[in-house]
Amino acid sequence: MVRSDFEHGKSCAGKEVSMLGRTHFVVGIAAGLAVCQPGTVPALLAGIGVSALGGVLPDIDSGTSTAHKDADRIMAVCAVAAGFAVVSEAVFHVGLYSRLVENGAIARAVIAALVFLLVCFYGKEQPHRSFMHSIPSLVVLAACILQIFPDAGQYFAAGFASHLLIDLLNRRRVRLFYPLGKGFCLNLCSSRGLVNRILFLAGIAGSVFLVLTSVPVRNALLAVSSGILPGA
Repeated sequence: MVRSDFEHGKSCAGKEVSMLGRTHFVVGIAAGLAVCQPGTVPALLAGIGVSALGGVLPDIDSGTSTAHKDADRIMAVCAVAAGFAVVSEAVFHVGLYSRLVENGAIARAVIAALVFLLVCFYGKEQPHRSFMHSIPSLVVLAACILQIFPDAGQYFAAGFASHLLIDLLNRRRVRLFYPLGKGFCLNLCSSRGLVNRILFLAGIAGSVFLVLTSVPVRNALLAVSSGILPGA
């Protein structure tokens, strides 16, 4: 069977086409907005950001991905911040511990953030398309986001799920039920080819459409149009 250059992940000029990270980014946003339907401007903005995070986060287990490199920097910053907080509490008694004890919501959010980082740290060191591409990882990380940002968990879950669904289309197995089994794949396309281009463009178009037709944008446009009508 002869496959086209696009299917092999190369353009007609022979250059490698590698847009998969960007594809997950825009499709994650579209998935989050489509599933969750934000009703306010803050929800729309937060939904875009958290959906995008869910869309790209699984690839922190790929050493060549931007997400993997960014994860190293983020975890380093978090480690420094945590160390600074511990030293400040121990030396200057700034009251961080007492606030955590007194405010259960803050304590739960801090614990959830730590669990989130630990899960990501563990997943980053696992083989590609194993733990970080699994349903258990999705459930745990989405639960952490729910504790930190109660209104954002569903956006994250939708973006993350879109990543898993896209990866199932191509030829490398995804261990959805990690640690059980060897994984699944539909073997329909290359991860860097024509299908990836189509998904990338569809993700952009879908994201733009969903933003423009969202409740907060429609309300804003209605308010503007009402304000410029004669006699308004």
